[in-house]
Amino acid sequence: MFDFKNINAPGFALWQKYPKNGNLIKILHRRAVLAVVFICIVFIGILWRLINIMVISSDKNTNSIHNRDQIIKKADIIDRNGELLATSITTSSCFADPSVVIDLNETIKKLSRIPGMPKIDKIRHKLKDRNKHFVWLMRHVHPTIEKQIMDMGIPGIHFQKDYKRIYIHGNLFSHVIGCTDIDCNGVCGIEKHFNNDLIVSDFSNKKLQLTLDLRIQSIIHEELEAGIKMFHAKGGNAILIKTNGEILAIVSLPDFDPNNLKKYSNSDMFNRNTLGVFEQGSIMKVVTAAIALDSGSSTPGSIFDASTSIKVGKFSITDFKGKNRPLTLAEAIVFSSNIACAKIAQKFGTKIQKEYFKKLGLLERLHLELPEVGAPLIPKDWTEISSMTIAYGYGIALSPLQVLATITSITNGGIKINPHLVLQEDKTLHERVVSEKTSKIVRELMRGVVLYGTARKASVDGVDMFGKTGTAYKRKGRKGYGNQANRDRLTSFVGGFPLENPKYMLLVSLDSPQGDSSTHGYATAGWNVAPIAKNIISRIISLISDGNLSENKTLSIQKYLKLN
Repeated sequence: MFDFKNINAPGFALWQKYPKNGNLIKILHRRAVLAVVFICIVFIGILWRLINIMVISSDKNTNSIHNRDQIIKKADIIDRNGELLATSITTSSCFADPSVVIDLNETIKKLSRIPGMPKIDKIRHKLKDRNKHFVWLMRHVHPTIEKQIMDMGIPGIHFQKDYKRIYIHGNLFSHVIGCTDIDCNGVCGIEKHFNNDLIVSDFSNKKLQLTLDLRIQSIIHEELEAGIKMFHAKGGNAILIKTNGEILAIVSLPDFDPNNLKKYSNSDMFNRNTLGVFEQGSIMKVVTAAIALDSGSSTPGSIFDASTSIKVGKFSITDFKGKNRPLTLAEAIVFSSNIACAKIAQKFGTKIQKEYFKKLGLLERLHLELPEVGAPLIPKDWTEISSMTIAYGYGIALSPLQVLATITSITNGGIKINPHLVLQEDKTLHERVVSEKTSKIVRELMRGVVLYGTARKASVDGVDMFGKTGTAYKRKGRKGYGNQANRDRLTSFVGGFPLENPKYMLLVSLDSPQGDSSTHGYATAGWNVAPIAKNIISRIISLISDGNLSENKTLSIQKYLKLN
């Protein structure tokens, strides 16, 4: 209430001005309402700014920047025995909110002093757009560096949880497991093939179990590396597979460390076993023998004249250290005669050869849980001459794994296998490619190669091994195979054990090995890859053997061999 007697009382002047109609109360009410409205407008403005910063602007930049939802964690990868091969570790990564950076130049100056930070120009480029709210500055920061940055207290510089992929055994499984980029997206190998399947939540215990065996992979890697060094080869590869298709070890050299990709070239990341396709040389004679026997065109005792070379246009089909006499089919394989094998192919013909190659899966890309799988190179015009050269390993280029899978299918009883890298429940194999009788004879022919032929240096005491060597000259572009003096070779051995009920198959190859005094100057497969195969089997036999591997059985093909 106003004090009407005191002219100095608050509001008296207003009352005197509006004495009759009580307009003062209305004015005060109106001013109060205006004040409330003003406060509400200010509050709404602040709220809108917060929403704009936290939601709308963030959504606008989702496609151009990383955000919390894009941080990926991948499942562990383990070997067949549960040994850890690849895992994801929790790290911390540094990011900036350019919209709240106060002093750009001072911020850049401070950050540039941090080890591992981008150069000044790059930092400036990242921070100059003040409309952005999230840019990475440094990923997977070491804890000491993180503390150093946090102690600076720079406005707009923050850290968040991140994940980094770690490969426990470095380069040992590099070509198989592959690697990821900095965001944990698969770049190659298993990581790329199963990229989406491997993504898991923070609390998931999901694991991907492979058929590989860490122990065997390590031994084969070590022996192959030693062989490359001994024979001065450019590279090499090796695969050990079970006769049901499970790949126990697969090594390609040179390789790379997926934990540190910066120092490696594209050639280091090339998987020779699956992506490389090569003319395989004499190991393809195993396929030729199987076709001849299974089609009924020949028997182990069928005779083929290898007395003289075969003239084909301006080229000749010859034998390396040939017998220069008629040979049985058994002798053609045991003594690795190009001439005889070409004539064996002539006998069963191009049509039958192509039918068996199709049945064996040699005319299409191999199905495998890797993106790096090469397609076979086959003749455009499959002529009789093509059939003859293919019979001893030229004129068709295949990956080592595809060849190993084919020869495994022929020798395991004649049932086609599907090589695989992910451990799965045993599946009954039922697709027959050759008869059981053919399979048994082919194994005996390959046993003869180990006992009497070019694979004698692969023989392991106490193991009834069977095998075949191959030495193929490498093409030099369109110029053919080069001169005799400068030809590069691909040498290979493929074989398995035990003889009667084979369980394991091995392939070993060297790229351009050199002869020396220990090999009497020879650079052929019998002198280099055969000894490597022997060393591998000698070391792994105790890990995989579950019974007697030697029966000292007399070969049924013995009667078709003249060993002088």
